Amino acid sequence: TMPSEPTVLRTVIIEDNAVLLDLLTGMLAGIEGVSVVGHAASEAEALALVRATRPQLAIVDLELRGSSGLGVLAAFQQTPDEYGAPLAIVFSNHAHPIVQSRCLALGARAFFDKSFQMDDLLDFVQATARAL
Repeated sequence: TMPSEPTVLRTVIIEDNAVLLDLLTGMLAGIEGVSVVGHAASEAEALALVRATRPQLAIVDLELRGSSGLGVLAAFQQTPDEYGAPLAIVFSNHAHPIVQSRCLALGARAFFDKSFQMDDLLDFVQATARAL
């Protein structure tokens, strides 16, 4: 019998900052069991991407090109079947408690502050990949 394919955490990055996108993509590539299957810079791009790739994990920035990550989270929550109900985590500079609670109310599983929680985000992704 053929060995079964290793399970991979299919991940999309929804982020409009190219420098951070490259950094995050590189960091995630170094985590065993994680595959970045796409990235998007706006809400519309993000929803089309997720609909097409059906990732298990979406890393969502709140400030997107001409739009907001809150719209992405709301769409995932309102029509989960359309998007494959990905696990969504937020990676943002806007870590105000009110913003965080809004994200969690929209179904985000976790919230990480860009200014000092990159390692925490990577640890979360690694733990999620291991749990598959």
